[in-house]
Amino acid sequence: MIDVNISMVIQLINFFIVLAVLNAVLYRPIRAVIKKRGQRMAAQLSDVENFTAQAREKIKSYEDALTAARQNGVDIRARLKDEGFQEEAVLLENANSAAAQHLKAARNDAASQVRASQKALTSRVEDYAQKVTKKVVGWAV
Repeated sequence: MIDVNISMVIQLINFFIVLAVLNAVLYRPIRAVIKKRGQRMAAQLSDVENFTAQAREKIKSYEDALTAARQNGVDIRARLKDEGFQEEAVLLENANSAAAQHLKAARNDAASQVRASQKALTSRVEDYAQKVTKKVVGWAV
């Protein structure tokens, strides 16, 4: 059985002294290190969350800028395409106009040559008719 005597009181006092010494020497520094480590981990976690949020914002702004640049490129391409079609229409109109002028000039030139040929041949028709008649009838010499 348990005897309550002075040795039990001494052991109890010894236990409390060891507990106080261990608390002062071992437990308190370990708790302080664990507390500092927890604070450092919380700070690093906060930094990581901030970095992640900034990275997301930068990615979003990059994607927005990329989308805007693509849209700008599409707009520029459409505008240049329209300008090209307009310039093509002007060039075709000018080419058609020039071709029509050349065709008109060629027709006028051909018509004047036909008139000149008709005049030249009309004056010789009598002569040719007489020569053909003489050959047909046999009067040719």
